Amino acid sequence: MKLKVNSFLLEIENLFIIVLISFFFSDKIKLFLTSYFVCYLFILFHELSHIIFASIFGKKIRKLKLSIAGVCVVFNNSDELKTIKKIIIYIAGPLANVILAILFIKIDFVLEINIFLAILNLMPVYPLDGYNILKCILIFFNKISCLKSIEFIFLSLFFIVSIITFFMYFNPSLFIFFIYIMLIKYSTKNHVK
Repeated sequence: MKLKVNSFLLEIENLFIIVLISFFFSDKIKLFLTSYFVCYLFILFHELSHIIFASIFGKKIRKLKLSIAGVCVVFNNSDELKTIKKIIIYIAGPLANVILAILFIKIDFVLEINIFLAILNLMPVYPLDGYNILKCILIFFNKISCLKSIEFIFLSLFFIVSIITFFMYFNPSLFIFFIYIMLIKYSTKNHVK
């Protein structure tokens, strides 16, 4: 579903709408989805911090997409921003998760999820914040040619960790996220300019 809201496009994935509606139909589904929606709130807080800092620097939202895997904000052309401002915008999301972890340090679930989200988003893998931060730094130092090699190393390590987690702890979540990242990465052409 696509809606025009003020000056930006709000896109909501149909599967996300189905999951949201199903939350209200069964107590079993509600129990299962409660932790998912709590995590989703942390992701929204993460993206909201990107929006706040981008707005401070004069950027406007072009598209806000809500999907089952998370939230994505696309801003109007940010190429005219200075490198430090771009880095501040990208680092604002993981920093927001660290702040939430500190504020709720006594609630293990909140602490662990937010630290995990901060670390995960700082990985230099497209489309995560760490990739964009590293890209800004490498462009500044005229070393952009190193980006693909660094990303490949982190993707390889992420794949290995996700496989180990899957087989040792019977937890497929990292592996599923790895596949999701790969689908985004290879469905988006020319993400390195």
